[in-house]
Amino acid sequence: MKAGGDIFNDLFDEFTLWAILVGIFTFSWLFHHSLKYRSKDGSDNNIDNLTPGVFPVENDDLKLEVTWTVVPFILIVYLTFISWGPLDEIWTEDEDAHIVTITASQWSWSFDCSEVNNTDICDSSQTMDVEGRSNVILSLKAGESYTFILYSEDVTHSPFFVDWGIKEDAQPGQETRMYYTPSTDEIGTNLLYCAEYCGDDHGYMTAIIEVHA
Repeated sequence: MKAGGDIFNDLFDEFTLWAILVGIFTFSWLFHHSLKYRSKDGSDNNIDNLTPGVFPVENDDLKLEVTWTVVPFILIVYLTFISWGPLDEIWTEDEDAHIVTITASQWSWSFDCSEVNNTDICDSSQTMDVEGRSNVILSLKAGESYTFILYSEDVTHSPFFVDWGIKEDAQPGQETRMYYTPSTDEIGTNLLYCAEYCGDDHGYMTAIIEVHA
């Protein structure tokens, strides 16, 4: 299983496939008509006797217009439907999950693992220097479920667990949550950063996430 979970990566692959197919069809249509219906030097460009501001009703094609509207609509509804799947991965809480509080402020993260008695399962007491800045390390255990409770002390932030492919806004005066179970394939060190612009040092608002066996 790739980092982020199969359900996220399969969804990304399907969206990419449809984007390629739609792009091939659209640009093929565009180039075909651009070449087939281009005017030639010295020819009358107004071969259909069009009048500016007057729609040529005789050129209307209801079947084409309906098809051009209905087919993309069906595709959009389908893509929306399959996008609901990963929501269960982010918004469904495991009753036995460990509680980790994430507090955001300009421009740093703080983690609270005090509700977890075992530091082998959750530890936020270590730091690491990255490019001259001290980054908090959140150490988690693979195979354990976590509920991340998010708070903001000032403006809107958005913790983005890069390798997991999940994020959620942290709003001032509001509690939001994320749920995740790191897999053994995700053992290692990865990055958390803020995905919502929050001021001058937004680009340096990072933290280290460690997943161990």
